[in-house]
Amino acid sequence: MIETKRNPITRVGDYIKGLFKNSVVGRTAEGGRMLNGYWFESEIKKNKYIDRISRINTIDEYLRREHKVLSRPNFEFKEKTFETAKIILQTLKSIIKFHVSYICGNPVSLTGDKEFVSYLNKIYKKGNYTKVDLAVTKDLITYGDAFEYVYLDENDNIQSKIIRNKDSYPIYDSNGVYTNFVEYWKDEDTRADHYVVYYPDKVEIYENHKLIDTKTNLTGLPIWYSSMDKAKYDKFGDPVILDLIPLMDAIENLLSKLDDAVTTLSLNPLGVISGQRIDSAIPNNIVGTVLNLEDGSEFKYANANMDRNSIKLELDYIIQQFYAVACVPSSILGQSNVANVSETSITMLYQQTDNIARQYIASLIEGFLIRLSYMRKLLELKNIPISDEVFDSVNVSFNVNRPVDNKADMENMKMQYDCGAMSRQTIIDRSPYTTNTALELERIEAERIKAEQDTAESKKTEDENVTPDNDSAVDGTKDEKDELKDLIDNKAD
Repeated sequence: MIETKRNPITRVGDYIKGLFKNSVVGRTAEGGRMLNGYWFESEIKKNKYIDRISRINTIDEYLRREHKVLSRPNFEFKEKTFETAKIILQTLKSIIKFHVSYICGNPVSLTGDKEFVSYLNKIYKKGNYTKVDLAVTKDLITYGDAFEYVYLDENDNIQSKIIRNKDSYPIYDSNGVYTNFVEYWKDEDTRADHYVVYYPDKVEIYENHKLIDTKTNLTGLPIWYSSMDKAKYDKFGDPVILDLIPLMDAIENLLSKLDDAVTTLSLNPLGVISGQRIDSAIPNNIVGTVLNLEDGSEFKYANANMDRNSIKLELDYIIQQFYAVACVPSSILGQSNVANVSETSITMLYQQTDNIARQYIASLIEGFLIRLSYMRKLLELKNIPISDEVFDSVNVSFNVNRPVDNKADMENMKMQYDCGAMSRQTIIDRSPYTTNTALELERIEAERIKAEQDTAESKKTEDENVTPDNDSAVDGTKDEKDELKDLIDNKAD
């Protein structure tokens, strides 16, 4: 047999093909598991998810008081180790609480079909959705994303679970379509890996790389709330907290250095003697001692004259930028005095806050409407069908927690109502004193019916009392006429 010589490049190609053919990488085993691991184990290790989790960990560490200023080194001062000041300001927590309370401090209002809204309000009350809304808003402001899963509990009540941001991995494809959701965490005690994989129709639970349970998904993928400002990977929200951390680091560093300067150079300055060196030392705890110096020597304290104006200029400018980025009125945290402010001035004061609140509210409404659609699915499973017309009538209204002149607003709405330009229901919807429109309308109707019944009963009683009085009056008139007639007859006789 004649042996043919093969091209060396072809032989190398065949060798590489053989490696890939026999490799376990990418091959699927029984149960949907990859021979080198489940698909979601490698998916959550991609750069876009690692980048997001890294940002979340940075924010969590900062909110746990792990600030950059803590790394300031100590130094030697007067032959002792001087512990430098490390001033930590937790202003970011106050900023988050302010925005959360501003948006959802007053419970959201549901408006639309009276019966359906009344039923939704009962669901919201049983599910404690006022607290759920606050938790969703807090995560959205703090991390730029929030995740909520709607489900039926063991008592067939509609509930929501807020999934921790650091455990959340929303999976989307190359077209940006949200396809799956992975919840992953590692147990702090057992160090076991836990995965909860959400599909549109089922939920799989894994522990230590083993499938332990599968449940039917009655609603859908967890609701993904995302802020309008986007991060490096534009499907994820960009938290405003990351813009505030460098400014807060600069403020803390400046205040800490200023504290060290005051302590060392102003309150505890170094003594300096000019002339012949004196080896002896005076104890630190002695006051009022006398130094005998040789002729021509001089003793003085080495202190520094700090440029107060320059320090104040830098600090004020950083603080000004901090409040500008945070979109918080400086008066909220005591940086300025506000007294006798008009309604127009308050509106201007909160203009930046309103601007950022509108963006968050737009993201929240988008998620709340998905939540309502999930609730509709669960109600239909409980044999409570909701028509499209009734469902489409429902709207979500936010009552921002801004100081306003409620009296003027109510007078303006009353004026429109008197002119026939506004309905009573619209007034209740927009009133800052009511959150459950359907319940208020029911109470008003009940009060109207009761008032009509009371009026009818009062009129009936009045009629019963009027008839005897008239008869007695007629009888009294008749008696007076008889007496007058007898008197005339007597006079005539």
